Amino acid sequence: MEYALKERIGKPELFIGRKEELAFFLKWIDDIKQEKSKSTAMLARRKNGKTAIMERLFNITFHKNDGVIPFYYEIKESPMWVGDFCKEFFLTFIYQYIAFKSRNPEYLAPEEKDNFDKVIDIAKKENLAYLTGFIESVAHAYLHENLDILWNMVRDIPRTIAARRGEFIVQMIDEFQFLNSMIYRDKGLKEPADRMAGGYLGAAESKIAPLLVSGSWVGWLMNLLIMMLPARFKYRPLENMSEDEAIEMVFKYSQFFEAPVTDETAYLIAQLSEGSPFYISAILRSEYPGKNLTGVEGLAQTLEFETLSDRGEIKSTWMEYVATALNRVNDKNAKNIVLYLCKNRDREVTRKELLDKLHLQMTDAELENRLKALVKADIIKQGSSNFDYRGVQDNIFDKVFRGVYQKEIDHFEPGEKIFDPEQIKEEYQKTLNEQKAAYYKLQGKYNYHKGYYAEYAIVDQLMYHGHEKNALLKSLTHNLPPGFGFCEYRSVWKYTAVVEYGRGLSVDILARAKSPGDYSIIGEVKNRDTKKFSREEAVAFLEKFERIKEIENLSPVLGFIFSRKGFVKEAEDYMIEKGIAYTDDEQWLEV
Repeated sequence: MEYALKERIGKPELFIGRKEELAFFLKWIDDIKQEKSKSTAMLARRKNGKTAIMERLFNITFHKNDGVIPFYYEIKESPMWVGDFCKEFFLTFIYQYIAFKSRNPEYLAPEEKDNFDKVIDIAKKENLAYLTGFIESVAHAYLHENLDILWNMVRDIPRTIAARRGEFIVQMIDEFQFLNSMIYRDKGLKEPADRMAGGYLGAAESKIAPLLVSGSWVGWLMNLLIMMLPARFKYRPLENMSEDEAIEMVFKYSQFFEAPVTDETAYLIAQLSEGSPFYISAILRSEYPGKNLTGVEGLAQTLEFETLSDRGEIKSTWMEYVATALNRVNDKNAKNIVLYLCKNRDREVTRKELLDKLHLQMTDAELENRLKALVKADIIKQGSSNFDYRGVQDNIFDKVFRGVYQKEIDHFEPGEKIFDPEQIKEEYQKTLNEQKAAYYKLQGKYNYHKGYYAEYAIVDQLMYHGHEKNALLKSLTHNLPPGFGFCEYRSVWKYTAVVEYGRGLSVDILARAKSPGDYSIIGEVKNRDTKKFSREEAVAFLEKFERIKEIENLSPVLGFIFSRKGFVKEAEDYMIEKGIAYTDDEQWLEV
């Protein structure tokens, strides 16, 4: 697939998992053509993957070219005069629209992105002269600083063009909550334009140009949508990744960032991170000088560094978040409240308990207002009623917050021990030991004695040892074509085209050969011990093989299947007939 918009995640293959979310939003985008999609808000904290999802949605929609025009804009967390904001917002849309209609992605990164005359010339050049009237109207309002008219125009232009041209547009606006706080009516940036979001009251109801908005400050965004845009949006929380996706991310980032892990430590990282892509990335990319993620002790030390050291990315990111939130709340008791809820995060806490235990000198109504502010700032959670609250359900945030603030807060109980960083280290060690026991129990239950996930062992085998072990691997594998050799590969990983070309198009291995003429490999791995590989499975694999071969334009390319339990006779006959290589030799798993 061509990635028209450069994604901030870096190399496209670093986008891991999120199959369920991508499938949901791509169906939502496809449903726009039937005018069935309602404006939706994606809710997730910072670095949990929402921007990556929006950028990938843009690229898939742009690539598919199937009747919906994508528009993506991120509202920056920096003050901006409303006139300049409107100009940038409008020209970003126009350039993305031209890029889509002309099929020229170079317009997504124009050389002169703030020049009205230049974009008029481009529109005419690409036979899109009907855009010139819109551009001239916006330019006139901008130059004469008719700010209300300007905002009304640029906000409505996507749906206006869609209506006039009989088209469909998806508007993806990232960090939507900053629309009311970072845009100013005056050039001196003294007067916030704090009603900007309310302008979408009508636009958000559009079925031909609906909005997909997101925000890192979940409580803040929710409050804005409820107060200014009631009943205009559906909400879609972005949860942490599933266990299998988290494991996949650990192995992929381990390979990409050259931070080796074992089956055991990969499992531990996935479990301890609770599937958070931010935590997984931070651990694998940690700058801890003694980083060694191949053993439990080294993993524990890396976690301690990330949680307690000012150089840890996890700590520094959370503290930026917390400092901003506490500054907004601006209450001396805020840290005490958050810490108490952290210490009791396994249950809900009432306002009465907080008043009593923390000896707060305020009324219940005053405490409720402060708690609402903390909920809005995403530092605590509302409980099952308006009277109940609880800490953030995140064991790593809990340790970061305690590591920074607990010493400076009075003890909650008589005789309570002053905070000691060793306490957090002991907690990490205890958790890792518990997860290690769970890993070995799982390993025994499923008899994964050759590796927790066999596909990752084979990925590692091909990527790092395939060329040097060519003779051995060939001897372990049946039905190889004449002249075939395991070679050096540019990349080896799981492959998913799931949502680009229909759900379910994925294989365990895609190894891309470095040199022209060498064979790439499309492979499937079955590590089960209860069922042999069937003919029906071989037929299904060949169908996927042919589709991926065409999509990725791979030639020459070999189909390959590993099945630890072996193959039924009919499957072997079919694979021999169709030229698919196969093996059940467990030496493939010995890296």
